[in-house]
Amino acid sequence: MKYDNRPIGIFDSGLGGLTVAAALRKSLPNENIIYLGDTARVPYGDKSPANIIRFGIEDAAFLVSKGVKLIVIACNTVSAIALAEIRAKFAEVPVIGVLDAGVRACLKAKPEYVAVIGTRATVTSDAYRREIHAVNPGINVRTIACPLFVPIVEEGLADSEICRLAIDFYLDSLKRETPDMLLLACTHYPLMKKSFQSYLPKGVKIVDSADACAKFAEEYLEKNSLVAGKRTSGTERFYVTDMPDSFFKQAKKFLGRDLEHFQKVSISEN
Repeated sequence: MKYDNRPIGIFDSGLGGLTVAAALRKSLPNENIIYLGDTARVPYGDKSPANIIRFGIEDAAFLVSKGVKLIVIACNTVSAIALAEIRAKFAEVPVIGVLDAGVRACLKAKPEYVAVIGTRATVTSDAYRREIHAVNPGINVRTIACPLFVPIVEEGLADSEICRLAIDFYLDSLKRETPDMLLLACTHYPLMKKSFQSYLPKGVKIVDSADACAKFAEEYLEKNSLVAGKRTSGTERFYVTDMPDSFFKQAKKFLGRDLEHFQKVSISEN
């Protein structure tokens, strides 16, 4: 069997994509991973579509310069708005996004009523509803923009009273009209998963787009003969565009270990 030991590239606007990196490391321990967090411009969810496309292309260009074999867009906002443009710009490297993975996980569970929560830009794009209804128009899809959740996670407040108040502010109506599924359409949101579980009735299934994306990437690598050699031990390299100390502390807390390679970079030059 032919192996490909080139790294997998992952990017997000900040910390959120670490949920994808952690899930990938767990399922693919032999793979090399390069992660870019564009912390200088986080969050992407309140930016214009034109800027989101530009940021996504710049992020992808940085990863391409590192010789990646696959780009994983660990940002639902970019996946919803800029996926086609990024694929067209970098046709030589396969690109997958968390939106496709989240929609696949949703459809597989066959809910009757799903609530999709995400950034303002993701919700405004209507991408999740359109993709779900393209396959099953009978599913009741409700989308809710929750713009405060990303900064709450970035500030390390996912277990705080501030977080609980924000959840009540945005999701109070779901207690009256309870969905079968809550789809987390932002990779920051899995860090708040315990709070969502405590807030909503126990019967609500919570779909984590990060885990779904890791599974999607694993299937893609196997299908396209891009997996790394089984005898190799995967390495990780983390890059940020600003606030390296803050990112390092939060990332270590989330991953449960020190980062192997950590560096601040400028992506505008790539």
